[in-house]
Amino acid sequence: MSEQSQDNASGNSAPLIILAVVVIAGLALMYFSSSSSRIDRSAIGTDGLAIWLRDQGMDVLNTAPEEIVGQKTPILRILPLYDTDLTVGPREAEELEQGSPRATLRNLSLAAFRSKIESADTLVILPKWRSDMITSGTADPDVLIPPGQMTIFGLWRGPTVAAAGDGFVQAPVTKDLTEETLADEAALYAPRVLSDIVDDACMPLLSLAGRGTLLARCDDLWGEGRSFYLLSDPDLVDNHGLANGDNADIAVAMIAPLAAGRPVYIDTTTYANITDTSGQDPRTRSLADLGRFFEYPFSLFWIGIVIASGLALWRGSRRFGAPVGEASALDMASKARTITASARLLRLAGSERDLVSAYIRARMETLDGIVLGAARRPMPANEIAGEIIRRVSHRVPETGKRLAEAYGQLAGDGPETHQRLAALIPFEEAFQETLDAFGHASRPSRPADR
Repeated sequence: MSEQSQDNASGNSAPLIILAVVVIAGLALMYFSSSSSRIDRSAIGTDGLAIWLRDQGMDVLNTAPEEIVGQKTPILRILPLYDTDLTVGPREAEELEQGSPRATLRNLSLAAFRSKIESADTLVILPKWRSDMITSGTADPDVLIPPGQMTIFGLWRGPTVAAAGDGFVQAPVTKDLTEETLADEAALYAPRVLSDIVDDACMPLLSLAGRGTLLARCDDLWGEGRSFYLLSDPDLVDNHGLANGDNADIAVAMIAPLAAGRPVYIDTTTYANITDTSGQDPRTRSLADLGRFFEYPFSLFWIGIVIASGLALWRGSRRFGAPVGEASALDMASKARTITASARLLRLAGSERDLVSAYIRARMETLDGIVLGAARRPMPANEIAGEIIRRVSHRVPETGKRLAEAYGQLAGDGPETHQRLAALIPFEEAFQETLDAFGHASRPSRPADR
């Protein structure tokens, strides 16, 4: 009977190390999988604005409110833009930005934008920084979007904004109608103001003293009655700008009158979350909509599925090994002929005793792997049969008793050959019952031919 070696102790640490590496990689992938969430937490994001407004007693919604087509939602939507031109499609934007830092970060479509501003009063915040700012977090001329690229709505033949200074500029923010100053002074790096080409369509509300318009109300740009508030410089409200000068106080003084007691919702989505109660869906459906199911937070679900599947496959390969293919009919026939020939040669040679001994050894080796298992303690070969019978007797006493009696008649040197062969039938029955008792399906078999 062959001895089975133990290698579990030396290999215990390897699965733990592999599992730790997989978990760490999965967490890193989850962190970097969502570009949208990454933007919101970065210097140019607006996570800090939501916290600050709540601290000032304003109601800020965490989730998108229910919106219905044709009805004005009672909120102030704050909509930060991260695209230089909403009329450019995703593929066109990628072609324009090849080989350079990205200036289009979310690919919000003009149709979705117009749906958003129609369903609720909206404060639109124009972009200012390229993708470099997300990773560096440092204000620098090289990471500014050139004003010439800021066409945004595709309405005017020229940029929507104009540069109003270099480096950090500190200047008061005043109301255009009353010339009242908000808080103290705003501190903006390379400030942006609305260009002159928007003056005919937008009414100035707030100005950076002596430099131009910061906030305006734009009415009916597309001749459909849509209006919205337009902020030229995002550093008044983004994570980077709120820490500079009195920008945080100015942001509250600017947003509070626009909200007029209504909840504030900072909208970072790229689609219109609007329900059509008329029975018709106003949105155009396409295969591209499926991509939303792979965006954050759905991406976390798919990452979890991949990690769980990988762990299951890895553990299965370690536990059960490579798949064992079924033997072909030709192989089975060849083995059967070999076994029959070997048995006949042993009988002709008068070696029936050896034939029975070989059969018993094979059966007990099978029970060794099933009853004792690979983790059994090392023991001499002559003690293994006794340990097998002891464990079988502990679980199924009747079967253990019959197995012990039959094995004693077969393994001893005393019994005659005909007695040993007669004991094969009760031994085989006890063997099959043992397989069933230890959770292995028994297969019908017949003792060796006489």
